This record gives sequence, structure tokens and C-alpha cells, in this order.
Amino acid sequence: MKAAEVKARINEQIIKALSEGKIPWLKPWTENGPCNLFSGRGYTGINRLILGLSPYPLPFWATYRQYLAAGLQVRKGEHGHGIIYAGRTIKPDKKTNEEGEEVDQGKQIRFLKAFVVFNIAQTDYKEKGYKLPDVRENAHLLGCDAVIHDYSDRHQITIAAGDRAAYIPHTDTIICPEINQFRTAEHYYATMFHECIHSTGPRLDRFKQTDPVCFGSDTYGREELVAEIGSAYLAALTGINSSAIVQNQAAYLQNWAAAIKADTNMVIYAAGRAEKAADFMIGASAPVITPATGTDAAAEVAT
Repeated sequence: MKAAEVKARINEQIIKALSEGKIPWLKPWTENGPCNLFSGRGYTGINRLILGLSPYPLPFWATYRQYLAAGLQVRKGEHGHGIIYAGRTIKPDKKTNEEGEEVDQGKQIRFLKAFVVFNIAQTDYKEKGYKLPDVRENAHLLGCDAVIHDYSDRHQITIAAGDRAAYIPHTDTIICPEINQFRTAEHYYATMFHECIHSTGPRLDRFKQTDPVCFGSDTYGREELVAEIGSAYLAALTGINSSAIVQNQAAYLQNWAAAIKADTNMVIYAAGRAEKAADFMIGASAPVITPATGTDAAAEVAT
């Protein structure tokens, strides 16, 4: 399966979920995140998002070859899920300088590689008596105020009251109405999380402090989705039911479906950067899952 084909299928799945009234970037954060069965590594970015849409209750995934190496068999007729590995390579580019010496000025090239993975529920693991690893869930919930203020204090971001919610890059300021102006506290914190994710933009090189991040700008569409997904991550971490926060869900879903159709790279770009932004805010690393004993055939897995 080619990477371009996987990208197209991912977009189709996301748009289908939106058309069915589902917000696909909520689910991956509210349950055990999908991970590779043998390495224990959690899938990240768009792979976490797309595997999180699957109906399987177990979070364990692997390639066909990995299951074979572990003595397991994917059941006949089962269909895998395409995932993407984004990597970089150096293309040799030797040139002769003014002194007549040959100099390697290699160019860095980005590439996408596709893999197909299957959920453990699609295999004969029960018949084989295969023991699944334990999942270590996040045992703690972070206070919303603590998340926001620990982050803003650490990076010296100004938070000010205003008549609208926004992040202003050139002054490094988050403005937001007071909490009592929102319908619920959850609405307030989800809004603050959204703007905090925006503020990671210049810190993580998504955009510069001099770039306009306003409606109609080149940065706006993708950056808004980064903030939406990142806010959902933080809402799940702090125990907010973010699915109840969307005020006009039908219009919300329709707008994102249209935007993703117009920009086929949007959701792949946003999912990875949203996760990095949220983790940057809280200084977190991916949850650790103890691998199954006896096998580790994860050499070719993409996360």
C-alpha cells in the first residue's frame, strides 16, 4: 500500500466520522491509546487518531509479519488499517568548490512510508492462549488551572481578560473573557486550552511571532485544527467532557469536513503537531505499556 493511498483513506475516514456526527479527535484521548503489542510504543499523531476511530476495545496493534513472528495468525478475511511513518533522509549531492575539492552538500528529504496494522482482536490470540500485556493507565488528573498557569508562568506568557478569546503572537499574550462569562467552567477551560495550544506555535516553530494567525491567513486553517485537537487532549487529561462543549455541533462538524476536503494534508499535519504541543505544555511523555514477554518483533513498526 502506498503512502498516498493511506493518506486518502485517512481523510475519507475522518470526513466519514464527521458526517456521522462524530468528532474524531476526541476519542483517542479518552481511552487507552493505541500501541504496538510487541514494543509497547504508543502510536502518535495521525496514527493515534485514525486507530482510535476503530471499534476494537483492545488498544494493541501490530503488522502481519509481527504476529507471525510471535506465532499468531491474522484471521482470514480481516482487513488491516493503513498507518503512516513520516521520516527524513539525506540525498547525496556532491559539488566541487572553488578550491577544486569535492564537497558533499546533501539535501534533507522528507518521505512518507505506509504500513498496514491489525488489531489483536483480529487474530487467534485467544485460541493460542496468548497473554496480553497489562495497560498502565494515567492514574492522575491534572487541575485545569495548574496546567494553564504552570505553562504560562514557565514561558512568561501574559494572560489577560478581554471580550474575546485569542492568542496574540507579537505580544505573546492570551486574552480570554472571565470564567463567569462562559456557560460552564468546562467551556472556559476548553477555550483556554485552545489558546494555550496556539501559544506553543512560535515555540515549536509552527509559525513565527511576526506571522499573522488570523482568519483567512495561510496559517489559520491548519493552526485552528492543531488547537482543536490539542485542546481535546488536555480536556481528556484534566477530566473535562469536551464532547459536550461544542456549542453548534452540526455547523462545527460540517465546517471541518469542508476544510479537510479542501486541504488533504490538514488533518495529518494537525494531529502530530497537536500532540507535540499539548505534551510540550505539560512536559509529558507517552504512556508506558509493559510489552508482552518473550517476543519483540517490532523492527518495522511505524509510530
